[in-house]
Amino acid sequence: MSSLITRLFHIALTTGCLAALTIVSLSCAGGHEVDFNRDVRPILNEHCVSCHGGIRRQGDLSLLFRADVLKPAESGRRAIVPFDVDGSELIRRVGHADPDERMPQENEPLSDNEVEILRKWIEIGAPWDAHWAYVAPANPELPAVSDPSWPSADLDRFVLARLDHVGLVPSPPASCPVLLRRVSLDLVGLPPAADHVAAVCRNATEREYARFVDSLLALPAYGEHWAAMWLDLARYADSKGYEKDIPRTIWRWRDWVIRAFNDDMPFDRFTVEQLAGDLLPNATEAQLIATAFHRNTMTNTEGGTDDEEFRIAAIVDRVNTTWEVWQGTSFGCVQCHGHPYDPFRHRDYYSFLAFFNNTADNDQDDESPTLPLFREEHRKKGNALLSGIEEIDEQMLSLVRTPELIEARRVWEENLDDPAVVGKVEGRAQNEILRIAATEEVERDAGQIAFIEAVFSEVHDDPRLIDLRNERREKRIVVRELEPVLTPIMQEVSEHSRRTTYIHERGNFLLRGEVVEPDVPDVLPPLADDASRDRLSMAEWLVRTDNPLTTRVTVNRFWERLFGRGIVSTLEDFGTQGELPSHPLLLDYLAHRFMHDHAWSIKALLRDIVLSATYRQSSEVTPGLLAHDPDNLLLARGPRFRLTAEQIRDQALAVSGLLSDKMYGPSVMPPQPDGLWQNPYDPATWQASYDEDRYRRGLYTYWRRTVPYPSMATFDSPSREYCVSRRIRTNTPLQALVALNDPSFVEAAQALGRRMAEKPVPDEQLALGWRLALAREAATEELGALRTLYNDALDHYTRAPDDAAAITGGTGSANLAAATVAANAILNLDAFLTKE
Repeated sequence: MSSLITRLFHIALTTGCLAALTIVSLSCAGGHEVDFNRDVRPILNEHCVSCHGGIRRQGDLSLLFRADVLKPAESGRRAIVPFDVDGSELIRRVGHADPDERMPQENEPLSDNEVEILRKWIEIGAPWDAHWAYVAPANPELPAVSDPSWPSADLDRFVLARLDHVGLVPSPPASCPVLLRRVSLDLVGLPPAADHVAAVCRNATEREYARFVDSLLALPAYGEHWAAMWLDLARYADSKGYEKDIPRTIWRWRDWVIRAFNDDMPFDRFTVEQLAGDLLPNATEAQLIATAFHRNTMTNTEGGTDDEEFRIAAIVDRVNTTWEVWQGTSFGCVQCHGHPYDPFRHRDYYSFLAFFNNTADNDQDDESPTLPLFREEHRKKGNALLSGIEEIDEQMLSLVRTPELIEARRVWEENLDDPAVVGKVEGRAQNEILRIAATEEVERDAGQIAFIEAVFSEVHDDPRLIDLRNERREKRIVVRELEPVLTPIMQEVSEHSRRTTYIHERGNFLLRGEVVEPDVPDVLPPLADDASRDRLSMAEWLVRTDNPLTTRVTVNRFWERLFGRGIVSTLEDFGTQGELPSHPLLLDYLAHRFMHDHAWSIKALLRDIVLSATYRQSSEVTPGLLAHDPDNLLLARGPRFRLTAEQIRDQALAVSGLLSDKMYGPSVMPPQPDGLWQNPYDPATWQASYDEDRYRRGLYTYWRRTVPYPSMATFDSPSREYCVSRRIRTNTPLQALVALNDPSFVEAAQALGRRMAEKPVPDEQLALGWRLALAREAATEELGALRTLYNDALDHYTRAPDDAAAITGGTGSANLAAATVAANAILNLDAFLTKE
């Protein structure tokens, strides 16, 4: 019966019964069956788990796991005895009159209704249902709707069913030009060509709209647009972060992401290649590059830092990022203690961390391991040299494992307190080697032993080692002369160098607790019995059809990009403290269809959504809709919200005719204010480009973590130290100053003004500028306001030719200067900065 109630609860949400939830909860005390997720869990989370959860356990009682709740406490009493209200300590304590006995202590007592809900729940056996997000999505039945002619896609039926329940009707369709601009901005991040819009709208049929959508999905700009979203999740940057924040060469991974989106790589493969492409059989160069997803972690090369501390920091970031991106879970909470609200134990964190603990990177200056990518003419020679270097490394390790050198290593370790001995060790390795040497030999794991061997092979004066080091140095010199691009990648350590993973007490890597093996939390489906328990098996587990979170989290993320708000608005948190889905069955429908019908095709998912009647509604809001549903939770109107930082800049360049269509390659430097880069560790300066690189799309802009590109930061782009699932949207005066005065926007206004000035009559100029920018004709009042601005500017620049030259960037006429002012205004319109 409990699962039926949960099902009915989902249907109530889908049909718009949010307002009725309070009534349902109150009626529980009047004889209706209590539902754990709907009625009980919110009470426990609000009042109890702060003391009886994952952080603190008063009296060794946790209310996150049913087994813990049912077992006897130290006193012999049990918090909950199913079917026995009087025997349940929980009921006795929450209703106690004595404040020293009553729970929760030092807080307001539970209401009579809340206590009664708990009593009713125990009376029916205290059923403990899994949180909705931890149950695999089923394929729900399509609901009946009042107007079967309105839906143009099955997903529309879920939306309309909810609107029917609350007595609302969908908004009329958006006008053809508005819709085409909307879908173009959504699918490729750029506005459509005005002439193309006019041609499609002359024959505005369902079929023509679908063809327009398909043409957008086929454009190379599609991959660039969606890659920009993925870069936020991957914390992509062209620098290493922390204090030095020196450059990093990882743009080849960014290019891999663009190609993957354009090729419509299935999302399950997209996942596996980024998390474990190096472990695939006969991994290709592209699959190795894909693994740079998790080499976007920051590297701290400041003198005196502990390599192991920051290696662990990078792994922790990988764990947290993986769970936020694919599982929508605030798993980072579990690093120091059990999760405060969700059923994840402290041990779960480190069992999962073990999947990442045997990668070869180690917070090094050279960011090894890296994949050298040579120009075609150097590829054969370069790869041969690299193979030779690997053979030398293997020979050196073989030598240090001979009996003679094993004994020499022991003598060396015994004398590490001698400055003359330890001084030969590279500075950043000294801390780690001294720490390992101070550890009893029997307590060292394979990774620590391998580290000692590697350091010893670099400092010992055995002639054979010296010869090998010299030979390797000569090969490395030749490799550097071939100028390969070194891309950081993931790579596993060798079998005999594998590390042991420990629980870190209170999250401190120095406080080692129990040893753990790679595993996934019990609350989710287990790994297959024959799983290899490495990163590859973990990545494959994420995209298994019985994993309840990945597909939901993924479709929700794409929905949020199109509608401005996810079906679950907390994209990063599908847990018990996250927001409930506004349309649970719609979310499950999309998730199931994405996996099974579309075989993880992102393009097919997006096509479904943008062809729907829900997406195609007008975004105009009536006073009634604004009062009833200000955040558009019910989806009774189309999406309307401000564009991203990259889109705002790209759109201005596109409508002005300046935007370069050049793809791929190293990051570029469009104009930014002088003096921002003042880094004592790095003499490089920002060298503004003066060729087409100046006008490339925003995702190619050089991204330095400590000094993000200022105009995009003003429009809420992140600094990318960490994974960002959703950007905030602010509205500040600085944003207007950027769009009016930033060199890129000024140049765009000048170029748009030149396009407009090709028309002989001012009204034609203004109409053209409006049409190029907004893909629709200007209304009479809109054109009138522009004409007033144009005439005032024309009058001023006629009397001030020097000002005209300044604003046009040359010796422009008063007419061109006035057109430039009008163009600048158009590029600052709310309608231009917003997707309507």
